[in-house]
Amino acid sequence: MKRTIRNGLILMAVLALAWAPSAWAACSGIDSQPVFNGGNGFIDNCPDGSPVTGFVYLLSSPATVNSGTQSSLLVCNVGSVTGGINIPCQPEAGVAGDGMVTVLYDFGQGNQGSVGCPNQSQTGDGAAPVAVQVLCNNGASAIITVGYLQDLQMFLLEQAYLEDNSPIHAGFENGPTLTSFGAGPTPSADNVCVNVPAPTVHSDCDPGTQGQLFPTSCPSAAARPAFTRGQLYTREAACGSSPDPRSAVAAGWVATLVQPDAAGTACNLITRPTTAGQCAFLGATGLVGGIETGAMVGWIQVAGNAASNDKVKIDNAAFAQGKLIVAFSTTNETSIVGFNVYSGATKLNGNLITAKGAGSNGYTFEVGRGALKGGKTVVVEAVKSAGPSEKTAPVTLK
Repeated sequence: MKRTIRNGLILMAVLALAWAPSAWAACSGIDSQPVFNGGNGFIDNCPDGSPVTGFVYLLSSPATVNSGTQSSLLVCNVGSVTGGINIPCQPEAGVAGDGMVTVLYDFGQGNQGSVGCPNQSQTGDGAAPVAVQVLCNNGASAIITVGYLQDLQMFLLEQAYLEDNSPIHAGFENGPTLTSFGAGPTPSADNVCVNVPAPTVHSDCDPGTQGQLFPTSCPSAAARPAFTRGQLYTREAACGSSPDPRSAVAAGWVATLVQPDAAGTACNLITRPTTAGQCAFLGATGLVGGIETGAMVGWIQVAGNAASNDKVKIDNAAFAQGKLIVAFSTTNETSIVGFNVYSGATKLNGNLITAKGAGSNGYTFEVGRGALKGGKTVVVEAVKSAGPSEKTAPVTLK
């Protein structure tokens, strides 16, 4: 019964999509082919104070069947307003700035930026699986893959959600992670080292998902190509913005000189923007079955003009259950790229803790008590893209 009711609600959404006016369709002869959240699901932990970008593509042919130029039209950051396909966004998108977004896209409804059609025949459960990449305002992301549902004639993203329909969490597990940052050989460049992981994918083929509870959209996981790390790209854009994720040079991204090695490590000299308010961004693509995705799977902001009012302070540092827990916060992050936490001369974090890159933010760092090596104080260092780093006053641990 639960399945029947859910499908009934979704079919109402399909009818709404099918009746929307369409002057042009990527899927020839087909009124509607949605890829969307149609069962009350959403993505959370995704900063969305401004419109969130995304990219949709056919797994078997990401370069030739995709959402094309419409990176800002397929993710809803505000509920109930008219979205990019002239249909109200799902109420689960909430309000701007709440970290909740939904996906609403249709290859067959006036989307003139679309390229190709995922499932021209509209037949076969699990056929023509697609991937959705959502890129949040801070470079965090979520990747979701689902197959076609024959009875609903759509790609329903909730098939990749857990059986309880709990939200998918956006995070930094797909893009580059800053491991070190330092001045380059000239004042205009910084030496930026990162590690690029293999992308994390939420799939309807995963155990415990709705796609396995009602196994129609993923009849065989063997049919899904593997996701692996791709290439690194850099570009300039407004500090704190969410750059167009498309990897084409036309979108502003240029491949870096040094690409990730087998362990995902790469160090590059990144030119520091000279224009006030402009920052350098470093993004990573993925490979799907050996074919590069047409958009970034994650990015970080790595360089910009120094700002004297970029500050960091420790809010609390205390032991709890055998761990040191340090809560710290910033006032502005125009030039802050990351943080280190020290106890005396001992650095407690491994990789640089990546800054969120805009506004004022709070952070929490945890480490086992033994890592302090007897240290009695803790200091947080804010590493800046230009000018000297800044350290908080030492806080004595009790």
